[in-house]
Amino acid sequence: MQDVIFLPAYGIYFDDLFDWSDVTQKCKHTTAVINTKGLLNNNEKNGHLVECNEEKVALFRHGNNVYAVKDKCPHAGGPLHLGDIEELPNGNLCVKCPWHSWKFDLETGHAEFPKGQSKTAVTYRVKVTETGEIYIGFARLSDRYFHGEIDF
Repeated sequence: MQDVIFLPAYGIYFDDLFDWSDVTQKCKHTTAVINTKGLLNNNEKNGHLVECNEEKVALFRHGNNVYAVKDKCPHAGGPLHLGDIEELPNGNLCVKCPWHSWKFDLETGHAEFPKGQSKTAVTYRVKVTETGEIYIGFARLSDRYFHGEIDF
């Protein structure tokens, strides 16, 4: 397993994330709102979008686990943080893209649907502290940190 650099996901904590494993949460009535960009925003039942290491990352909670995946669907660029989480017959969890219903394994990023596709979503390791802080693991820091484009 390669070394990773864990960076904090500011402004979001473990308990803030919708728990996809909780059947009572899945059945709650939620309000959908169309935002100024024309995207469906459902503040209750979806992932959470954060920017970390100059990447837009979708966070999902399932029970005691948090998964992180690059927000941009590798098929057509859809916003994965607005996708549903589904459990496949083999027990794997996947995120279903809201644009074309492609499904990507949250552990490996492999396309589970449609079958036979080689596109892979970028996934990241996640650590959660005892206080609920979320850290996302990256193989390296963004190049922008080294070109004077970002202040520390």
